[in-house]
Amino acid sequence: MKHIKKRIAKIVDELVTYFFSMGATDISINVKEEKGFFKIILATNYLKKDEEKINKLIKYLKCAKQEEMEEYYWELTGDSDVDEELILVGMMTDEAELDIEEDKIEVKLIRYK
Repeated sequence: MKHIKKRIAKIVDELVTYFFSMGATDISINVKEEKGFFKIILATNYLKKDEEKINKLIKYLKCAKQEEMEEYYWELTGDSDVDEELILVGMMTDEAELDIEEDKIEVKLIRYK
């Protein structure tokens, strides 16, 4: 698979854009390359009124990885203001874990090499 690191950057871009659209003002990102995978951790604040967007985020990130779809559409990630691009992020990652508190959320994504 080509462009692995560019795909990681697109995933991060899409998540940051999504949380900015939810009014986030404090976003921390950690991307770590391990021997067999990449780990992306994004921690941010969000407005409680955007709970519907959090539910969308959970739904989209928990979808199964689809490498065939990823090959065709990964370059589109991060280039639009449409929430549904998050489904591409779900298709590009192998594992997703979300820790949601009152006004904070932490997203942990794993993408195997």
